[in-house]
Amino acid sequence: MENEINFQPNDNLDEYHYHEALDRTFLIQLIIQESLSKHPVFQYHPELEKILDIVQDSLSDIYSHIGNIEFILQIPPNNDE
Repeated sequence: MENEINFQPNDNLDEYHYHEALDRTFLIQLIIQESLSKHPVFQYHPELEKILDIVQDSLSDIYSHIGNIEFILQIPPNNDE
């Protein structure tokens, strides 16, 4: 199914990868909020604003899914350093 999340551990990913993905997703949301949604073009064209809202909602979904995966996997810290 297209919307299923893979909760299987992956040896190539550690807890920092998930934290980084959460952080990057948040930063992108913040940039969109601060730079695009307040931009006059988006305020003048409601059709663009609607698309931007969809993008923000999608990014929120991504953020939530990454957080859920991270929580369910409970990846132990990498102490190889």
